[in-house]
Amino acid sequence: MADDIILQKRTLRVLIISVLLVTLCLIFLNPDLAIPSDPSQVDYFGILAVLFFLVSLVLLFIFHFWGKIFFTLYVLEGLVVRWYGPEYIEPADSIFLLFTYLEGMIEGAILVLIFLTPMKNLFKSVKGYL
Repeated sequence: MADDIILQKRTLRVLIISVLLVTLCLIFLNPDLAIPSDPSQVDYFGILAVLFFLVSLVLLFIFHFWGKIFFTLYVLEGLVVRWYGPEYIEPADSIFLLFTYLEGMIEGAILVLIFLTPMKNLFKSVKGYL
């Protein structure tokens, strides 16, 4: 049992590192300019979303109970933005599209690990609400 938990912890940490790498690839492969040259076009909501994403991954990495909540909120926020945001048309052979799907699969795997495996008990809060 302890070996299973250690394996799941390592798997989660590998998935966290891989989602960071895939996100970096998405930033650099973005067809739109990720960093605008005009300071008046800075996307403050995007900056806050990236900071929230990074904080949630750090909290997950150290198995803090807020990491589970923050990461779930980040994934739900991403779904809402994708459903109600503007539609982007990408060619089927686009590598950007490939990394987008890869990021979604990794995020789904992280959600499965933190909610549906015995590792969910590592995220217990002091009050026990999680």
